[in-house]
Amino acid sequence: MIFSQKEVNLHTHSFYCRHGSGTIAEYVAQAEKDNLKVLGFSEHCPLPDREFCKGERMDYPELPLYERDVNQAKKEANIHVLLGAECDWVPGEESLYKDELLGRRNYDYIICSIHNMKDPNTGKDTYLGRITDLNTKLLSEYVNLYTAGLASGMFLFGCHPDLVFAGYKKWDNNAKAAAKDIISCAKQYNVPLEINDYGLRKPFIQTEEGMRPAYPLKHFWEMVVSEGGIRVVCNSDAHRAVDVDAHTINATAFAKELGIEFASYSLGKDGKINVL
Repeated sequence: MIFSQKEVNLHTHSFYCRHGSGTIAEYVAQAEKDNLKVLGFSEHCPLPDREFCKGERMDYPELPLYERDVNQAKKEANIHVLLGAECDWVPGEESLYKDELLGRRNYDYIICSIHNMKDPNTGKDTYLGRITDLNTKLLSEYVNLYTAGLASGMFLFGCHPDLVFAGYKKWDNNAKAAAKDIISCAKQYNVPLEINDYGLRKPFIQTEEGMRPAYPLKHFWEMVVSEGGIRVVCNSDAHRAVDVDAHTINATAFAKELGIEFASYSLGKDGKINVL
C-alpha cells in the first residue's frame, strides 16, 4: 500500500514521554477523526543503566507498557498503527536500537535525533534550545553525532536535523558548514530528513536576522533544495492528541514556499514502513 505524506504521521509523543499528554487510544481516535491513514508512535527511547535525560522520557521498565498500549491500538484501530521509537544517537547504545528494538521487540521503525548536549556553563545534559552558549565546539559535536546516526543504517529518517540551530542562532560559515555536512551525509546514505512541525508551533526566537522559528530553519532547507536528491518527510511531532495532523498545514506550507515535495510511503503486509 502507498500513502501520501498528508495521510501519514510517524512522529508522536503521548503521556509516556513525560512532557506530552494524552493516551495512545486518544491519539488514535484523533487521527481517525482527522482522516490520517497511518499513525506511528515514536516515544523517546529510554536507555537502560543510564540516567540519560531522566524525567524527559519514560523509564526503561515502562517499555512493555508502551508496547502493550500500541499493540492493543493496532488491533482495535480503523487505521494503520505502528510501533516506533525516537532514539537519540548515543555511542555505545547501537545494540539497544538494532538488536533489541528492531530485533527482539519487533518495532516497526525507529527514527534518529539529537536533543541534549552538555551545557558548557553547567556541565549538565541540556536541551539544545536552552543552551545559552551553544558554541562551535558543540555545533561540531552535534554534527558528528547526527551524521553517525544517519550513517548507521538503522533509522527510517532523521528527525529535525536543524534543531541545533535553535541554540546556535547565527547563520555564519560554521552554521553553513554544519548544515552541509548533515545534508551531504543524508544524501550519501540515502536517509530522508524531516521538516518538523513542532518548531513552527513553538514561540519564535530572537536572532541577529530577526525573529524566526527555532526550527525548521529556512536557510537549512534551502541548502537541501540546492543539493537535490534528498527525500524529505514531515511530521507533527505531536505532544497532544489535538496536534496529530498539524503538519498537514504548517509544515506543508513551509515546504511549498521552498518548492519541496514530500516523499510518499509504502506499508508492507508485515507492518513495516518505508519512505519512497
